[in-house]
Amino acid sequence: MTTAAAEVTPPCLDVLVVDDLADARRLLRLALDGDDRFRVVGEAADGEHGIELATRLHPDLILLDLVMPHMAGLEALPRLREAAPAAKVVVVSNTEDDTLEAEARSLGAVGYLEKGLPPSELVDGLLAMAGALEAIERGLSEARSRLAAEVQSAHSARRFVESTLAGWDPSEPTDVVKLLVSELVTNAVLHARSDAEVVVQLRPSSIRVEVLDRSSDLPVVRQVEPEATSGRGMALVSAFASAWGTRRLPQGKAVWFEVPRSAVSR
Repeated sequence: MTTAAAEVTPPCLDVLVVDDLADARRLLRLALDGDDRFRVVGEAADGEHGIELATRLHPDLILLDLVMPHMAGLEALPRLREAAPAAKVVVVSNTEDDTLEAEARSLGAVGYLEKGLPPSELVDGLLAMAGALEAIERGLSEARSRLAAEVQSAHSARRFVESTLAGWDPSEPTDVVKLLVSELVTNAVLHARSDAEVVVQLRPSSIRVEVLDRSSDLPVVRQVEPEATSGRGMALVSAFASAWGTRRLPQGKAVWFEVPRSAVSR
């Protein structure tokens, strides 16, 4: 005797659209309303309203424009993530700027899509990002360490990174990561005159490190001579990291860098 297999219905994702242009919101709604895997539960014309709706609606997915009045997308993004921690934020924008895209990702956006995509491409892109994010979340490990505002903290940061990565994956060489985190912690202690928090993430394809301090002054990459003993920190980060950036915090800043796991050299 055979029985018919039950058809599995994919889960429906509740979507919040945050865009100041009514036509853009309408096009996104039309694209998503035509697919039963999505349900648009709210629309907002600026970041402040988006945060309010995210707090109340708890969406699964937030589509966010970057250029908006009152509160732009990059300013709203961390607050949207606080308002709806389980939501995935995807930037949908006409702005073709690699720096903005990198900054949006550093603030927690899981993807970046171009406005005006055909509905089928938009839906496929969103589903691919949602699936990729689940894979990343399953394979991501994170550790944090708070370090005092003293010169010895650079050495402590190196030991923390080394022991943390060795615990996760002993095959990962760490010399480049240790060098760069040491420079960033030194900057925090000497120039920002601040304690520092080091955050290390082991991702499927990269090692990511953030150093948080209490100064709002953003770092500058300076040209230094090879034999220079100071002022070289950000030049080294720029030279050896595959990507790096900064983000402002309510009280201070974060400086982050990434190194591909397959390209970290001993």
